[in-house]
Amino acid sequence: MKNLKQTLIDINNAYIFFCSSVYLGMFLSLHFFWFPHYPSTLTLDNYYNAIIPQTTSATKYFFITIPIMAVAIVIMLITEWKSKLKWVPILWIPGLFAPVIVQQIFIEDINDAFKAGVTDMATLQSLLKEWMFLNDVRFVILAFMWAVTMYFFLAKARMKTN
Repeated sequence: MKNLKQTLIDINNAYIFFCSSVYLGMFLSLHFFWFPHYPSTLTLDNYYNAIIPQTTSATKYFFITIPIMAVAIVIMLITEWKSKLKWVPILWIPGLFAPVIVQQIFIEDINDAFKAGVTDMATLQSLLKEWMFLNDVRFVILAFMWAVTMYFFLAKARMKTN
């Protein structure tokens, strides 16, 4: 029974790492592969298809995975409460919600403007600049949280060998 409990805890913690990796991977792709080209390649005719379907799909995906991740973080907090690593799930609480808050408070307004239809290039460039900056803010937060999660697994492995 103890092994089953530990296996379930390990799966829970692995889910957090999986989600943080997917979340970070999305922002790595945006930052390094799409953002460098957006200002020079997106026009009034093509920006919508380059942004809106992808953000809609991502929103649907994360609408499912983030609440499950929040539950997993609570489970991690409970199981690590008496350990030296309880700071990891404690740090994950703002680390998970900060990118969501940036999305909901700031990025959604820009997405709504994109969806409504941008009619001049100056506005498109201004919206793109702000949208990319805000997504880079989320990228930095998630890169840090991914590193925290990787540290958690490395520290756990070292604790077992000592």
